[in-house]
Amino acid sequence: MDQHEQQKEQERLSRKERRKQKRNRRSVALGGVLATVLIVGGWGYMVSTNDASQATSTVESPKSVDSEKEKEKKIEKSASTDQKKKEPKAKKKTDKPEIRQAAWVTRPFVDVYQDANRSSVIYKADLGDVYEILDAENGMVHLKLSDAVEGYIPETDVRMDVPSAVKDKTLLATLQQVVTNQPIEKPEQYLGQPLEKFEAKYGALSNTQKDAVNTYHFSNAGYLLVVSDGIVEAIDWTNASASGLSALGKPIVETSYGTWYQGEKLQLKAFPDNGSTRLRLARDPGK
Repeated sequence: MDQHEQQKEQERLSRKERRKQKRNRRSVALGGVLATVLIVGGWGYMVSTNDASQATSTVESPKSVDSEKEKEKKIEKSASTDQKKKEPKAKKKTDKPEIRQAAWVTRPFVDVYQDANRSSVIYKADLGDVYEILDAENGMVHLKLSDAVEGYIPETDVRMDVPSAVKDKTLLATLQQVVTNQPIEKPEQYLGQPLEKFEAKYGALSNTQKDAVNTYHFSNAGYLLVVSDGIVEAIDWTNASASGLSALGKPIVETSYGTWYQGEKLQLKAFPDNGSTRLRLARDPGK
């Protein structure tokens, strides 16, 4: 190869080398640009993410006063509801009888025996008297006469159920009509109550008599109290008239020794008494 050709070959190689170097520089420049873009983009993403995270975790939205009060009300209401659930419900008042299983005496002057063998008479039960049944066997009914006294009555002299023939208010209205100059205001309010309640209003009655079951307190105003275990069981009026009792309709029992009218919770009974009539208003613990 002559000198001229050598010179051309060198020039060709020189141009090729310059093109290669230029391409390398372009690649380096493009790589730098891409790296810069990636770096800047990544930094921006990190900054924005960090700011959002910080804003979410550290910055609290202001709570309004109304929302706080509403929350407190809900808490108080929930606590009140829980308290009501824990509190036992008040029992409803019932109209159950005082005596779970009762026996009503069906005639006056019934013998009450000390035992089922009828060995001795301890008491005379009266028409319409109500006692608690303890048991029954061999034709005899074992009764609780008072807190301290028990006795036995033949089954034929008692009944285990009595219908309410008239209203209590009708009994009381009739009583007011047939007892003149009634000295006791609303006498029914003292039945089933301690004797002291009556005495606080009308004073103590010093004239008394006793039997095995009751104490009888006599008043000079024409009435007496029948008291058992300190509780007023009945009130009697002497020298009364029986003419107005027919308005009560048919009695439960009517004999020449006594007549018995049955109300809802009260009884009105009439007994012959030395040519007059003795009226008895009694409570009925079996009703």
